[in-house]
Amino acid sequence: MPTEDAKHRAKRFNEGVKLLATLFNSLSIATFGAAFVVPFAQRHLDVFRDGGWVLLSAATSLHLVGQITLRFVRSED
Repeated sequence: MPTEDAKHRAKRFNEGVKLLATLFNSLSIATFGAAFVVPFAQRHLDVFRDGGWVLLSAATSLHLVGQITLRFVRSED
């Protein structure tokens, strides 16, 4: 049976992990949005032109890193 101190430390650690995962997912959403907004602002209808695929790949990678980050959550029981 973990002590109250161990539970508190696990809870604090988990909150930090969740904040980090949220950061990666927020960056992913912003990058994904930029992949579509920037070409339309430049009056291009092709998202993949001028390296848009790089932004989409980066957005996917950032999302995956956010999901992987959540695997570090500790048990609070």
